[in-house]
Amino acid sequence: MEMPWWTPSNEVQVMAHAVDQYGERWRSSVTFITTPDGHLNLGRQAPLSGSYRGIDPGGLLCSLRPRPDLSPAYFEPSPGGYDVTVSVTLGGALLSQTSTHRLMCSPDLHKASVRERELVGTLFRPPSAQTLRRACIRLGGSEGGLYDTEGAHLASEGFMVFSLAYFGVPDTELPNQLINIPLEYFQRALAFLQAQPEVAGRRVGITGASKGGEAALLIVATFPDAIGAVAAFSPSGLIFEGIDRTGTFPAGQAMSSWSLDDQPLPYLAYRTDWDALFAEPGPFSMTPAHWEAVAAASPQEVAAATIPVERIDGAVLLVSGEQDQAWQATALSRRVEERRKQANLPAQHLWHPRDGHALSLPGLPTYTSVPWTAMGRDDDANARLQFEGWQARLETLSAAWY
Repeated sequence: MEMPWWTPSNEVQVMAHAVDQYGERWRSSVTFITTPDGHLNLGRQAPLSGSYRGIDPGGLLCSLRPRPDLSPAYFEPSPGGYDVTVSVTLGGALLSQTSTHRLMCSPDLHKASVRERELVGTLFRPPSAQTLRRACIRLGGSEGGLYDTEGAHLASEGFMVFSLAYFGVPDTELPNQLINIPLEYFQRALAFLQAQPEVAGRRVGITGASKGGEAALLIVATFPDAIGAVAAFSPSGLIFEGIDRTGTFPAGQAMSSWSLDDQPLPYLAYRTDWDALFAEPGPFSMTPAHWEAVAAASPQEVAAATIPVERIDGAVLLVSGEQDQAWQATALSRRVEERRKQANLPAQHLWHPRDGHALSLPGLPTYTSVPWTAMGRDDDANARLQFEGWQARLETLSAAWY
């Protein structure tokens, strides 16, 4: 945004607002000083004060915030995109105002629901006129269900994307809980994607976040011949206990998250007193529960629950924030780095000491507030890492066919 017609060296306020798909209004506001020649360029100037710090062309969008008492709060745009209105005022007087409609994906994507081979997902193809960049599987995290927004975003960048659900989709044969999910399910998904004419049997990429990042690393280590690149966001290099969403997290007898050949994979069991934890007002930090699980396990149990990432034959990208309050993905990612290093294999790790667990898509607000889990973050740092991580993800997944 460049605005060249104002008087020099004046304080102006730049405000943005947008409405999510639930009708909630999100706002941001920053104060700038125009240059001596009367210009204002958000891509070259840092604000004097306001919703974000530093030079950030997308700062007005990343720093959008809802009303303070909204919880849970995370920006969910309408499927067709959302409108953003930007206003500029000087001394309370409106100087300029404009609106734009931001699409979440290319309007020419090819989208098909997949309900075959017991698979549940959505297959996205880029527009016909666009060169196919590569193909990949996209996995969600412990929230379960089918989340297509990120898959459509990737497809708009030229990827064929199989957005794959693996539990928690009503009226399907998928399990309701993240417990003993068969790795053979993902193997079928890989075969389905490789069977597409454009892929023609070549290796594909895989990407996932949080528990989906753990899954992505595990899947590529288990089926390295089918996968040539993995991009894992806020992941873990250790397998933790499965999650039962029907009751207290976790509920009932401890079980693994994953299985192979009808046998549960080794995992680290939680040792936390959940009743005591949840007796306090939320949101709750889950990181201590994961450290307690590691500390209480024997060296042999930790070794058995460690994902053998040295088996991965391809590019490895890890993205994490050290203020992660879900399970401290930076330390868990460093385990992946170290294991790869011991095998003389590379791994790229983008991390920031002030970032948290939840990294959104570029151009969307970084703000996340939920009553049950403290995400942890510095929103300005999160905005930069989610942009850098997105660019690195595109580069990493593009290496899958080599």
